Amino acid sequence: MFLTPEFPRRLTLELTNACNLRCAMCPSRLRPELAKGLMEPSLFRRIVDQAAEHKPVALVPFFRGEPLMHPQVLELLDHAKRRGLGPVQLVTNGLLLDEGLARGLLDLGLDFISFSLDSVRPEEYAQIRQGGDFGMAMANVARFMDYRGRGGYATEVQVSATRTGLNQESISQFIAYWQSRADRTRIYYEHSGDGHTGSLDCPEVPRDMERRPCHKLFEDMVVYFDGGVALCNHDWYRAPVLGDLNAASVTQVWLGPAYQELRRQHLHPQELQDGTCRHCDHWKISYLDKPYVGELYTPTWEARRAHQA
Repeated sequence: MFLTPEFPRRLTLELTNACNLRCAMCPSRLRPELAKGLMEPSLFRRIVDQAAEHKPVALVPFFRGEPLMHPQVLELLDHAKRRGLGPVQLVTNGLLLDEGLARGLLDLGLDFISFSLDSVRPEEYAQIRQGGDFGMAMANVARFMDYRGRGGYATEVQVSATRTGLNQESISQFIAYWQSRADRTRIYYEHSGDGHTGSLDCPEVPRDMERRPCHKLFEDMVVYFDGGVALCNHDWYRAPVLGDLNAASVTQVWLGPAYQELRRQHLHPQELQDGTCRHCDHWKISYLDKPYVGELYTPTWEARRAHQA
């Protein structure tokens, strides 16, 4: 069942770990002293070119920071699309999505974009997305969706919120507002609340589930902005890293001893020693009846019609 493919099926490339916000629930609060930086364009292109030899490979150009802060974001994503990677799935807070970036992302054929907004109440937004501008974020998302509609672009648009104590009472209002506007409205649970990245305390995930292998070790690779390789999108602070893509190829790291030893431990859970994995609960999601936790809403016919009227 758990066979290691010759190349990861999904690559997460961290364009930057810097962010223009300080969100209340973000795991970056656990290591505020961490050095910030941008991924070198040459490194990004080299990884993409390797992936192009093993298609299909999904690409997520986002981790730990705000990807639109990278000054060459359009050039890099255009290169990935031209090399045939996909789907290319971007996540952003939307604050830097000016007219040029909006048109550029649509023109290069971005497959999916998710806007992290968390509330439709300005006062809540200010508490959750500290340093943000609610009016600007909403206007930028609206303009992007207007350009998409008028241009007939196929980019799928998601808007998301993470349930916290700050927005719990307004989540239904958030869903009602966005369900008639976005293709997907996604509600996540807060994670890493106990200080361990990947820990999850929610009613959908059993606390006493018998440990099983995590699927991500056999499907995903995450690359920090500096070329260090981590395990997954819950592996925020891996040290030592699983490899360095400045000195080795994706395949060499993917099939290398550090990855293989971690896979071996997961296949023999009684021997699992990795600190990040031992505290993580997200592996359980692969073994639930529903392949995700939280809520996912798509427009009803009535909602779509009412919004267009």
